[in-house]
Amino acid sequence: MEKLIAILKSAGYKLTNQRKDVLCTILGAQKPISLKEIQNNCSNIDFASIYRIVNLFLELNIVRKVNFGERYLRYEIETEHMHHHHVVCSKCGKIQKIDYCLVAELEKLTNFKILDHHMEFIGLCPKCKNK
Repeated sequence: MEKLIAILKSAGYKLTNQRKDVLCTILGAQKPISLKEIQNNCSNIDFASIYRIVNLFLELNIVRKVNFGERYLRYEIETEHMHHHHVVCSKCGKIQKIDYCLVAELEKLTNFKILDHHMEFIGLCPKCKNK
């Protein structure tokens, strides 16, 4: 959390109570979280403010967007440790992180320099698959 606060401050922004609440909510989430879910956890902050705060965090690379093909985006803390993807159960909504990425192999195969990508997998979790 200290590193994320330092990023905010080095960009010239203060750590307001609202920004801290949103940051703590995203950090505490066990999976990528939607704006509505953030608002449910930060009921003292209006939706427009949450939207602006999350967009600031995106701009500063504190969080990243995650798109599971829903009508809304989800957000999670941007980590430097290991780039990852997710697999989502289309039946129960369970989300599991995958600590693996194909970009290095794709770059070798195509000789492209991949600048950005988004890859999420949709399927059935073991529990739903066996029903």
